[in-house]
Amino acid sequence: MRQFLTLFSLIFSFSVLLSQTNSDTIVLQEYELVSAANPVAFRDISRTVHLISQGQISEAPLSSIDDLLKVYGGVDIRSRGAMGVQSDINLRGGTFDQGLIMIDGISLNDPQTGHHNLNQAISFDDIERIEILEGPAARWFGANAFSGGINFIRKLPDPNSVTVSISGGQYGYFNGRAAADYKLGKILNRTSAGYSRSDGYQKNTDFNILNLNHYSVLQTDKYSLKFNLGLLDKGFGANSFYTPKYPNQYEHIRNYFSSLSFESGKNIKLKTNVFWRRNYDRFELFREDNSWYVKQGDVYVNGSDTAGFPTPSGLYPYKGHNYHRTDIVGVDAALKFGSIVGKTAISLSAKSENIVSNVLGEATGDTIFISGSDGFYTKSKRRNTANLSLNQFYTFKNFSVSAGVSAFYSDDYGFHLSPGIDLGYFVNENLKIFAGLNHAIRLPTFTDLYYQGPTNIANPDLQPETSLSAEAGLKLFKGDFSASLSGFYRHGDNIIDWIKYSPEEKWQSANLGELNTYGISFAANKSFSGSFINYAGIKYTWVDSEKNNDGIISLYSLDYLRHNVNLFVSHDIMKNLKASWTFTLQKRNGFYTDFGSGLETEYETVALLNLKLIYSIQQFELNLSASNLLNRQYYDIGNVLQPGVWIVAGVKWQLKTQN
Repeated sequence: MRQFLTLFSLIFSFSVLLSQTNSDTIVLQEYELVSAANPVAFRDISRTVHLISQGQISEAPLSSIDDLLKVYGGVDIRSRGAMGVQSDINLRGGTFDQGLIMIDGISLNDPQTGHHNLNQAISFDDIERIEILEGPAARWFGANAFSGGINFIRKLPDPNSVTVSISGGQYGYFNGRAAADYKLGKILNRTSAGYSRSDGYQKNTDFNILNLNHYSVLQTDKYSLKFNLGLLDKGFGANSFYTPKYPNQYEHIRNYFSSLSFESGKNIKLKTNVFWRRNYDRFELFREDNSWYVKQGDVYVNGSDTAGFPTPSGLYPYKGHNYHRTDIVGVDAALKFGSIVGKTAISLSAKSENIVSNVLGEATGDTIFISGSDGFYTKSKRRNTANLSLNQFYTFKNFSVSAGVSAFYSDDYGFHLSPGIDLGYFVNENLKIFAGLNHAIRLPTFTDLYYQGPTNIANPDLQPETSLSAEAGLKLFKGDFSASLSGFYRHGDNIIDWIKYSPEEKWQSANLGELNTYGISFAANKSFSGSFINYAGIKYTWVDSEKNNDGIISLYSLDYLRHNVNLFVSHDIMKNLKASWTFTLQKRNGFYTDFGSGLETEYETVALLNLKLIYSIQQFELNLSASNLLNRQYYDIGNVLQPGVWIVAGVKWQLKTQN
């Protein structure tokens, strides 16, 4: 603990020194958060919010969205595979199912499992910025914004621009991306494609990822119309991802996303979205491939090895893969207007979530053939939800209040109200104090409800989990410097987790009861002009949780990051040459059972250093990046080893033509 307190003191001292630097550039306080139904300026929102800027995205010594969130957002990212293969996202000590993922404010959590929440059809290069809202946000977005929300804001097309980048490195890594911005009549367009692959840093960690996107914008004086279409195709070796007992796992995901958005009005603003997301998931506990297991008759064999499960009466053969297809279809509308009582926002949304599967859901009276396989969907489940939100934002001199309520309805779980209030007061032009109290709800995923396996027992009687969260803190704004310090407390009821009462039992999904989580969040960011340093930032979070169910072994709820420190800096080296550094120090709470020794093993403290060198000349950029420079062997999830140092070199070419 002493080293963390010392580091925190150094961080705070550094942020104070940063705030003394004079600058005429104003950055953060001019942002307006897109994700809130009642959007307000960054400096006016009385919550803990982090922004990842376009500059940080383009200069990051990282190659995936999840790594961006880990370093620049200070988010607890539990990676299974490197380079964006698969990661779980955890906010403020919450589980991977409790954070809400959005694209341009559209809620897109996967109803099958939170393991797929970061599997979204959006490219690394198509993101303008990322908004991270810490703490519950149900009164804005409805259910599932339980521990926070992350919103990816798309980059608007820049007419007559073409960008191409190619990079490669260790472990057979290759990444190629291309984007073209162009104008057809009055419509601005951006079409992009990206492909990456690797042989893997150890056996069965290879991957192939394809990402295609198209974005069209029609903007007039009276309205704007935006259309988006995306495809993500990802196949990867999943070495021990879900159980170390069977390391030869494989997963293939195909994700489609389409949305149409309309905005109009000045004094009275109307915004509507219609969207659809489909996700195919094929999970192979025993990887089917000519180099792995091949199906012969009704069994899968690899040489003399037959895929299956040992039992007292002999080997029980592996019957085949898990297939799932989920669909989300939704529509939402928000109306915003001002009056003498402040800014009012009313939003209404409706969503249908559906799954067909051979594992998850309720038995159907018929079977559906699964294209490209020899299997059938035999189970399904559909649930429909609606949400009505009313939020009011009012300012009087230096005081502000944001209050509202969300009325959520599910045809499975009935009505739930999620009220909340956030208060803010500017002590002076630069210093603000704030406090808030908010309620949230999260629905069980289809995996929570229905998954049965060799080590799992389903529980279709699960109920939604709820929470009441309090937060208080202060924010400092001075030119292009901003800092925030807050303390938070979350009281959770009916918390959903996979539990067991002894190591020999199977995992079963259950409503735990109460779980109290509290912590401290600190962040500071500074941009410099006319200086050797371009920007620098620090984020630190401390979290602790207490459950009232002694004797229960928990799979997810108590494996949070107790200490999470992230530092990043970009600086010039010489003309046209700059460097970007990031450093992460993490201490995870909890234990895992080491598969080799069978012993309960504590998560070790992990220190990660990343570097990217960028040399720019005219239309070209040469770059060299190295992740995990210290070559640490570490685990975000028990028994799933992360790669050591990984060096990648690349070139980027951008051409802008005249209109």
